Amino acid sequence: MCRASLEPDPLLLKTLRSENVFVLSEFLFLLRAFDLVAQPAKLETYIEAHNTQLRDLIDKPEKRRLMGLEVPRLERGLFSPIQMHKAKANLLSATPGFDQADIQRLTILLFSPETGRRVIEALEQAGFIVRIETPYYSKIIQSRGTAEDCFADYLDDVRNTVGHDLATTGVQP
Repeated sequence: MCRASLEPDPLLLKTLRSENVFVLSEFLFLLRAFDLVAQPAKLETYIEAHNTQLRDLIDKPEKRRLMGLEVPRLERGLFSPIQMHKAKANLLSATPGFDQADIQRLTILLFSPETGRRVIEALEQAGFIVRIETPYYSKIIQSRGTAEDCFADYLDDVRNTVGHDLATTGVQP
């Protein structure tokens, strides 16, 4: 990701090597891999499953405790019917993408909304995404595909390394 960055700032490059950037890059990769960006109906199904998962955690204190999550944070990640409709509509607009707040809701189990905002800003600074301010005081995120491609390259490297190790050692997983 550091090689792909359009900005050589050392602090940005340090951020691009962080676990949070890796996690959000994986998330963007999965959105693309499951075709959730191109098919709003699939996105709706994904959001419904997301809401179900969060409600399950809200209802199960022991499970929630093991994950170190609090109810207010989980509730912040829930989509209302209107927010779900808006998320789908954003994909069909003249500037298709995800509202930054929707990405923060969808990644609530991964990191806090503030961490999500900082990671999104770093990806924007690196030239991996574009944030478009709307007249409704929201920001639409459009990926240029760079983070997803970097994550795909990472997966290819892992696959090649594991394949090479298997061929060298003869040990099967």
